[in-house]
Amino acid sequence: MELGFCADCVAGDGLERKMEDLKRAGFDFVEPAWRADDHAKLGAGFGEELKALGARTGCPVRSAIHGSFSDLGKRIRDAAGRALEMDIFARYLDTLAAAGGNVLLLPNWAGENGEDFDALYVSFLREGAERAAKLGLTLGLEHIPRSKYRNTAVLVYELVEKVNAPNLGVYYDIANGLYAGEDNLASARCVAPRVVQFHVKDYNKHEIPLEKMPLREAKAIFEKAGFKGRVAVEIGPSDDPKTNRHLDAAIKTLRAVGY
Repeated sequence: MELGFCADCVAGDGLERKMEDLKRAGFDFVEPAWRADDHAKLGAGFGEELKALGARTGCPVRSAIHGSFSDLGKRIRDAAGRALEMDIFARYLDTLAAAGGNVLLLPNWAGENGEDFDALYVSFLREGAERAAKLGLTLGLEHIPRSKYRNTAVLVYELVEKVNAPNLGVYYDIANGLYAGEDNLASARCVAPRVVQFHVKDYNKHEIPLEKMPLREAKAIFEKAGFKGRVAVEIGPSDDPKTNRHLDAAIKTLRAVGY
């Protein structure tokens, strides 16, 4: 099983330095987040630069986060807004494909719960999945506990089922459900058939540290359902000044339980 790390959770200036530190610690890939400030550079050219960076450091981009997916629903209510968002979406896909990755994480946060959201998201995600499929990419919808719209793994799973695209699934987070009142293993069993990748982390500022999370159990649940994907760690440094000692601690914990 390949293990990666969210780029935003690694200390250091610049992505190359972060990739080098991840490789040193024994991780297999980096998961960057691209946001509105990055939109101007997104595209195949930028992706090729990232692919070269991955080859040079030995820590490639395998998945990425669509950092401006949040609150999508209210921006796609009219044709012009939808077209703009789909153009942005396509550039995320082009970048990831050129970088050599294959899973795009879509954080399902929304500040409201519109009555029209299901229809809007289903239509958008169907088209997005079709575009992604042409590039050999998979989309993973992540449950964000503070969202007003479909904020649990089970509710996100239901939306994925409505879209019914073979390359759209759930990007599961082992801790997010706890914030929303879900039993994380019960929800894992429910969504397991659609999980395409998952995040591991601690809960509530180390109230439950990574080594106390049900890592072995979650892995077993997903593998029983046929999961053969990757895992990314989402834990930031806790020391000040920030160092990357947490990388070594995280990989030690994960390897100890069979990751």
